[in-house]
Amino acid sequence: MSQLELFPMESRPASAEPTVPSVESIRARFESLFDRLRLADVMPLSARELAFWSVVTPQMSNWLPPDEKAAVCAEFEGHLLRLNAE
Repeated sequence: MSQLELFPMESRPASAEPTVPSVESIRARFESLFDRLRLADVMPLSARELAFWSVVTPQMSNWLPPDEKAAVCAEFEGHLLRLNAE
């Protein structure tokens, strides 16, 4: 007898279906981030947020069309250069 047989099926964790983000939700997240960066005169992101977005931006932009991905990554880098230069 296996240990799993000791527990009824209802109490076992269900396999989570992987969620695929919509292109619209990704665009909305980037637009929110970029609005925050566009309005800033100094870096508005904490070191932790900056590290997060530096990793997530290239990964999350993979869900966008190639030309839009390039534009998103370029805009992000441009904001970082502008805000870190001041």
